[in-house]
Amino acid sequence: MKKNIFIILSLIINLHSEEISNSTQISISKNWTQEPNGWTYPMNINVPNIEDSDQLPVCILLHGFGNNGENLISEWQNFFQSHILIAPTGYLNCWNISNEPSEAPDVEMINELVELLQTYHNVDSNRIRILGISNGSALANRVFIENTNLGIDIICTIVSQLSEPQYHNNNFYYPSGETDNSQDYNGYDTVILPIQGRKYLNIGNINDPMIPYYGGYSVGVNFLNSLNAIFIIAKSQGYEGDQLHYEGNQIGSSSVYEYSYLSNQVVHLKGNASHSINEIQREYIIDFFSKVEGDINGDNILDILDIISVINLILSFEYLESSDLNSDGIIDILDIILLVNIILD
Repeated sequence: MKKNIFIILSLIINLHSEEISNSTQISISKNWTQEPNGWTYPMNINVPNIEDSDQLPVCILLHGFGNNGENLISEWQNFFQSHILIAPTGYLNCWNISNEPSEAPDVEMINELVELLQTYHNVDSNRIRILGISNGSALANRVFIENTNLGIDIICTIVSQLSEPQYHNNNFYYPSGETDNSQDYNGYDTVILPIQGRKYLNIGNINDPMIPYYGGYSVGVNFLNSLNAIFIIAKSQGYEGDQLHYEGNQIGSSSVYEYSYLSNQVVHLKGNASHSINEIQREYIIDFFSKVEGDINGDNILDILDIISVINLILSFEYLESSDLNSDGIIDILDIILLVNIILD
């Protein structure tokens, strides 16, 4: 009996001490109407070689239509040097969004992948991010809407905003079955409310030839106006103010404009990089992923020094947006309480 207990304890310890590496094999298989016998998602992994690092954040990369995970790893590994990168490849090199040829249960796969990643010792289970491009961006929006795992703290969607199937009649929706444009709203028929507390960044371009920035029909789906879409996202996260209709805040002398809600928790970038991103937009993504909520003094560490920084702002009657943690326009004791809770967590 004692021997059996020892074996069970050893298995538990090994499970929670295992580290993900470049050679780790992640196997997630699903079956559905197109693959009744099951199909396994290819997974590409890149773990940075960082000394003296206990737990690292993870970024799950979702490719666009016709692309694959391996290409995305190659594209982003030099920019996310402090992140573990995981890049699955979708069935038929696409993701199950409205009128795409795949009917694979991709959201289920992402849910399972996130839960698996949270078991690795060298993964920060509370800093798992999703970055999607084009068709992958649409899947990232599905994850934002449908997934309830609090460990996903950032969603980044590039060159694809919310679509009408995903948000209509003043509600968010997800599909209860297969999707195609022969159905009302492509089969997105079940109301759902996204969880709050995530950071969200969307990037769109006014000259995108594939996804209409100001809304309209393309690739088998109706898209919302990008500025309306980010306002809807912000409201889902607790924003109660007016929509930002102005030209946005120009970033330097570039052609990129920022629309920020909830003290930069929800952000949209407007540019003119066609169906891609430019250097300014890419740098903004990297910075968005690197900032730590509550890191008031910018040293990437949450500690008593950040609390002292907030106290000094209160005593000097100064305002700093990053210190207004409850986004009420005032820096006071409530922000200190929130900061203490963040540090304790």
